Amino acid sequence: MSSSVRRVKYLAREVDQRCGTRTLELMSVSATRGVIPRSEITTDEPRADDLSNYKVCLPGDIVVNRMSAYQGALGSSPSEGIVSPDYLVLRPSSQVHYRWLHYVMKSSWFVSEMSSRLRGIGSIGTSNVRTPRVSAEEIGQIVASVPVLNKQRAIADYLDTETARIDALIEKKQTMIELMAQRWAASRHEAVLRGVNPITGAGILPLGWDCPQLGVAVKLQRGHDLPFESRREGPVPVVSSGGILGYHDQSTCRGPAVVTGRYGTVGEVYFIEEDCWPLNTTLYAKDFCGNHPRWVAYLLESIPLDAESEKSAVGGINRNVIGKLRVPRPPVDEQVMIANFLLHEQSKYDEARDLLVAQHDLLRERRQALITAVVTGELGVPGVAA
Repeated sequence: MSSSVRRVKYLAREVDQRCGTRTLELMSVSATRGVIPRSEITTDEPRADDLSNYKVCLPGDIVVNRMSAYQGALGSSPSEGIVSPDYLVLRPSSQVHYRWLHYVMKSSWFVSEMSSRLRGIGSIGTSNVRTPRVSAEEIGQIVASVPVLNKQRAIADYLDTETARIDALIEKKQTMIELMAQRWAASRHEAVLRGVNPITGAGILPLGWDCPQLGVAVKLQRGHDLPFESRREGPVPVVSSGGILGYHDQSTCRGPAVVTGRYGTVGEVYFIEEDCWPLNTTLYAKDFCGNHPRWVAYLLESIPLDAESEKSAVGGINRNVIGKLRVPRPPVDEQVMIANFLLHEQSKYDEARDLLVAQHDLLRERRQALITAVVTGELGVPGVAA
């Protein structure tokens, strides 16, 4: 018989070894990259000061981020390290090839099985929002078709090769997206700043331009609190540091509005045509001081709003601190010309970026479909009998 049907609890067991006083590599677990050393990625996630309670994982162990299991946030560890104590560490049995089990658990059908077993555990703050997690016991009840060991190796080898090829294409698309964003930012900076340093004010201004402090050029106002339970159905956008997140029936800012994040997503700028309600995690232009609103939006996108954040007495950015940045200011008619030029360039950039993002996402879907088709037997592995 070439395969058998078994529950996962017979294929891997949960292990719970804590780090203690040892010094081990801190590992990150995500849906896109699996398990990798955290030192290999750039992240703003906070790191615990005390890692003694973190779980140890060995090479080949399957690590599951329980809160993101529904997104496929798991994978086999490439080396010895430590992971969050809230994660699961599963050690494959000697009858199972760890790379084969990795692909099985990354497949769409397995992720769907885990998602159906999510349970709300714990709460966030005082809102009593339940955070869904999957347990080792629930994963252990999932039934998988298990081929013989040499076929497991063949499947893993084939998927290693094919997914590496797709991953290389995905990386190329991601690089193209990042380079395009850098070129767009450089074009925007050149059109708006003309080489002037916003922190020092150094640079040569074009004829007819001046260089006031940001707080003189634009009056920025902290946004207004609006608890979720106080919101009423209406047409007015509610704007957070991450953009529009809902609607209300009243506004605190007349349109057109320019809003940027004060906490959270700092540096993102939103141009809202209509009246809106900026939340207290944002700053918005209360007074454009005679400047063209669309130009003000491009100006805020072009200056380092977070560069002086460490000088602020509070977290995030402080309008009194960024108000001291120097901004090159052209006459209003030139502001309109610059804004119209950049709006045209941005439309071309957005169209090209959206195409690349769609291609990037399609490759990721293809990768996932390939894994699922192979581990479920829908697609045979060349040279391996069914």
